[in-house]
Amino acid sequence: MRILGGVLGAALFWISLHAVAADVGLGATGPESAKLVRELPLADVHFHLMWFMSPEELKARMEKHNIRWVVGVGAIEGFTGKESFERDLEAKRLLGERYMPAVGWMSIRRADSDEGGAQIYTDPVNSRRDALLKLLDEQLSAEPQAVFGELHPNAESSSAIVHLKRRLPTDAPLFVELYQLAIKHKRPLPLHMQWHPDSVDRLGKLLQSDRRGTVVLAHCGKDTEAIQIREFFQKHPNVFCDLSYRSRPQTSQEGMRDPARTIYWGDGMFSTPGAKPEWIQLIEDFPDRFMVGVDDVHSWGIYDDVIESIRTGLLPQLKPETAERVAYKNAVRVFRLLGGKDAAQVERN
Repeated sequence: MRILGGVLGAALFWISLHAVAADVGLGATGPESAKLVRELPLADVHFHLMWFMSPEELKARMEKHNIRWVVGVGAIEGFTGKESFERDLEAKRLLGERYMPAVGWMSIRRADSDEGGAQIYTDPVNSRRDALLKLLDEQLSAEPQAVFGELHPNAESSSAIVHLKRRLPTDAPLFVELYQLAIKHKRPLPLHMQWHPDSVDRLGKLLQSDRRGTVVLAHCGKDTEAIQIREFFQKHPNVFCDLSYRSRPQTSQEGMRDPARTIYWGDGMFSTPGAKPEWIQLIEDFPDRFMVGVDDVHSWGIYDDVIESIRTGLLPQLKPETAERVAYKNAVRVFRLLGGKDAAQVERN
């Protein structure tokens, strides 16, 4: 009975969401956009190389879905017996300029665990933090295409990793020093940060401290409403959003608890592809601030579904020129992606 209730609840949620989309005329951009998004290359700016994935399998999926670039945010070690950064480097060796490996995903977490708390983030002076920052600086210098792994200043109710379910000060010493390191290497800092008022206030202070730095809000804040991001964008020109893990099937369970988690969706049992109108308007008003991503998935089938949600639920709702920016042009600029005629064309434009 409890299972049936959950199924019916999900059905009602998605029927109501689809009704809202229909009322505002989503998908009304027509066949021109639908055809365009099928041909656009994608830049996935938030990708975890999962434990079951090989670089060869990833390459095949990229070719299948016309994904031109992948930006790693931390490879999962799982049962692989290999360190996270080394796994990312293996993908880099196969894919070349199409794959950007991530530093810090596990080295930061290990240093954090060794401290037995959040001291590595919050201590005014910390020798372990100094050693960690030196390591990351060396890795970024040795691998010019490397980027920062996903950081979690606030994942209180939005992480499957128990250790990350907490709220840290977003302007804590480690985040400040990582922000400066990101400026040095001209890389954005990806932050998984739920929209708690204190987190938002402290992130604003970090962004104001040096406008040369940039932050990418992983999952666009995870539990945000469009109006919250609009207000933050208006204050801070050096912050961007990736739209990973904001679509079905990934948000199906979260969406029942918190409808704000879902922004767009593909075809489903109770809905046709679409997106929330307030988010489409926000993207159109700030077309240079949004990018797409896959995040973590637990099968290649779910990976395919997420890409389909991007291709059918999000991009066709946008004007063609906006869809191009969101699909890959913004990522080429923000992450300085290299290689291929697509990147060269962006540079000329």
